[in-house]
Amino acid sequence: MSKIRWHTNRETRYPFGERSPDPEWFEPIGFPPPWPDRPWIYGVVVASANGVLAWRRADTSDDPVLAVLGGDQSRPERIADSRHLRHLRCFGDVGLGAQTLRDQPRLVPTPQELGERPVPALYRFREVHGLPRHPRAIIYSLHGRLDPALPIFNTPGMDVIVVGTTSAEAALSARGVAATGVDVIVEPVREPAGLRRAHERLFADRGVRYLACEGGEKILRALHAAGLLDEVFVTLTDEVIDEAAHEGILKVFDFESEGADLIAEGKTASSSGWTFRRWRFNAR
Repeated sequence: MSKIRWHTNRETRYPFGERSPDPEWFEPIGFPPPWPDRPWIYGVVVASANGVLAWRRADTSDDPVLAVLGGDQSRPERIADSRHLRHLRCFGDVGLGAQTLRDQPRLVPTPQELGERPVPALYRFREVHGLPRHPRAIIYSLHGRLDPALPIFNTPGMDVIVVGTTSAEAALSARGVAATGVDVIVEPVREPAGLRRAHERLFADRGVRYLACEGGEKILRALHAAGLLDEVFVTLTDEVIDEAAHEGILKVFDFESEGADLIAEGKTASSSGWTFRRWRFNAR
């Protein structure tokens, strides 16, 4: 069965209702209200059984995400994880680091990605709750090294907001990205205070209330250091990565040692080696 069943769930507030977009695929997911001055920000990651998220790619064929997920795309857990990611895009907007787009240039963070079959229930859910058809893409970029030909900048109905530095804004203009109609928020985002101000502006000026940050690891760490990463949805697969075989290994947070609370835990089946967890850093 390709459905996550949450055997533990301590979040019982449902601002989007107690019915999921498609009950055959999903159990409902609840959320706290946004903060008074910024969005509720939740990370979405997949890690191996030994906690590996990614590493420095040796070449274009070296894909950490696929290695962590394992090779069998037909596994119920793989299907459930893919649906889970898209479910989490239904509640607001989506954040991505610029490196994530360079690694996955065809990525368009919508409920239905490029080439996938239609998912009308997910779009209907967004519409019923007063959200635009597509999530807005919030791209974090220090240097503005983005290609205007990327699908994310050329998807009808998708608005893009780049959060970055003054130099990023200049580079976006020089590269022609600004001409695609992207919005830019400029703050000294290398510093926690600047990153916080950027999210206060996303809240006050752009109406961002819930933000699913899909990585990469650097932006998740930066958000956490600034006290902005409220919680993380983690899929732990049964793959064990040989850390000695790769350079630049990046691992998931040690949630327990950092004082995070386990809010939810589930599986597709009791016998599955995959576990879906929800860890919360900031109580609300």
